[in-house]
Amino acid sequence: MRGKNNLNQLTEEEFRLASENYINPEFINIVVEYEGEIIKKIRNISDITGFIFDENYVIISVPKAKFPEIINSLSQIVYTDPGGLYTLANLAPVEAVQAKDFHKNEYLPLTGKGVLIGILDTGIDYLNKEFIDDDGSTRIKYIWDQNIQGSKKPKGFVYGTEYSKEDINRAILEKDNGGDPYKIVPSIDEIGHGTSMASLAGANGRNPSLVGAAPDSEFVIVKLWPASEFVLDYFGAYNKGNVAYDTIDVLLAIKYLFEKGQQLKKPIVILIPIGTNVGSHTGATIIEKYIDKISRIRGTVVVTTAGNQADSDNHTTGIIENTGDYAILELKAGVGQKVLYFDIWANRPDKIALSIISPSGEIIDKIPAKLNQSTDIKFLYEGTKMSVKFFLPEEVTGDEKITIRATDVRDGIWQFKLIGELIVNGRYDAWLNQEKILASDTKFLNANSYTTVVIPGTSDKVITVGYYNQNNNSIVGESGRGYTRDGRVKPDIVAGGIQALVAKSGGGIGVLSGASVAGAITAGCCALLFQWGIIDRNDPNLYATKIKTYLIRGTKKRSGDIYPNPRWGYGALDMEVVFENIRSILNLTSPLQEEPAARSLELGCIEYYKNGLFIRIPNQKYIDF
Repeated sequence: MRGKNNLNQLTEEEFRLASENYINPEFINIVVEYEGEIIKKIRNISDITGFIFDENYVIISVPKAKFPEIINSLSQIVYTDPGGLYTLANLAPVEAVQAKDFHKNEYLPLTGKGVLIGILDTGIDYLNKEFIDDDGSTRIKYIWDQNIQGSKKPKGFVYGTEYSKEDINRAILEKDNGGDPYKIVPSIDEIGHGTSMASLAGANGRNPSLVGAAPDSEFVIVKLWPASEFVLDYFGAYNKGNVAYDTIDVLLAIKYLFEKGQQLKKPIVILIPIGTNVGSHTGATIIEKYIDKISRIRGTVVVTTAGNQADSDNHTTGIIENTGDYAILELKAGVGQKVLYFDIWANRPDKIALSIISPSGEIIDKIPAKLNQSTDIKFLYEGTKMSVKFFLPEEVTGDEKITIRATDVRDGIWQFKLIGELIVNGRYDAWLNQEKILASDTKFLNANSYTTVVIPGTSDKVITVGYYNQNNNSIVGESGRGYTRDGRVKPDIVAGGIQALVAKSGGGIGVLSGASVAGAITAGCCALLFQWGIIDRNDPNLYATKIKTYLIRGTKKRSGDIYPNPRWGYGALDMEVVFENIRSILNLTSPLQEEPAARSLELGCIEYYKNGLFIRIPNQKYIDF
């Protein structure tokens, strides 16, 4: 039997050890898919701890010195997710999507009231007036700061500190009285990106220049814990000054936000303004599968960005025509890039072997593709050590994956010869890390700007947003492009992302451009749809797939372009067109003049027309909101 979705299996002492080990820099945290009674097995092994994530996954903390031997000894493990490094997706867009038109609309007043916006990012400046109501109380329901360790851990989590609305209100009052608010709630957004995202999604407009897409929404915030030095080194992060996050902390943040929506019995929009290149780009990572799972729950939608990697030269692709043919993948390692990590993917049932040529011309002859074979190589002249591991097949996708990790890398051009041992499809793809955490000259020489949507944007259920220049109606070169490696349309839509005015942490106004701008604005627009559908009872059975369909049907399209396409998806977000389309679908001449929400309270049911058919649904079915 699988474990329950909580920490009840742990004793008080086991919980204490799990908490200590998770934040211990001498331990590695790994998320694995499991079968059987894995907690009982972990209890029998000294030095390691673990806790159940849900009925499919467990998070295990292992000493560095015992990794990966201990993990390999656990027969209950079905699959280990290698994770990746997630980086921020940032480089008068709110007006471009026409969200503001509904804030004081006589017939369709929508401000996000009654809806939660959950953001996992760098935190939030909770003292900023844009997140404080007129009565002086905060609009933030909870902050989970993963970086502050103490006794107020969120229920079901082994680290961090949770601050409630009451805590935040006491801190605001302390500041108003001349005291130090950070003695009560010491969570600070030092970087400012999370504060900017919250302002775009839902600033209340104390400064009229900053009013967000959903100014009456409420917030649940997660300040993510930056990746450890071990994780940064393992994945070859060159510029460690750029903040990056570990997969597990991102996964736990999504779970926390989802559970808060369920606990508070309110619809929630979860914004993920970060992304990674590590993964299959088919929606098969653990984070993407979890997003697909929670997106099936009414009142939950997840929004993420397509990223800014299209012109970063960190993706390459090609075709090996026939068995026995080969292709050359050329990679330039920049000066200072001492560690390289990347994956090469080939579609099943293809089977590809590998040969390597170093910058000095040293040749490693053909390494045959074999099931879970790992080969360690030492290059004589460069001094570079390289590990090549074949996953044939990779456990989740069934495709071939070749993972290459090199240390003491010599700068220059490395050639990887892909040799077709069995070719049916012939396509291969490879991704380096995001540009922010690579040396400036590290890149593929034969790069391709398509299939560059960052993960988790390749999830099936997530709403993936690219960005364009709303000032001249043109796409931006950096915006991640589709499609996914398995041919699905991504991005779903685009929104404006150039020179947005945002609230700065500590006060004042800043200017921000990038994919995260488009994602935050779209998250606010989803909050408007949730208010219209669930809170105002116009579509009480509203969930992620329906919201995505509403947004797609209501996009603007440029004349002469064919849609969908890998740059624009189905088109540019326009909330006026979205609601015009909804009105035509429901066949309502003036939906709000009928005041369906008030009528629902009076009759104890939901009433509306669809294609001329009168529909009445008892409210009891939707009592959870």
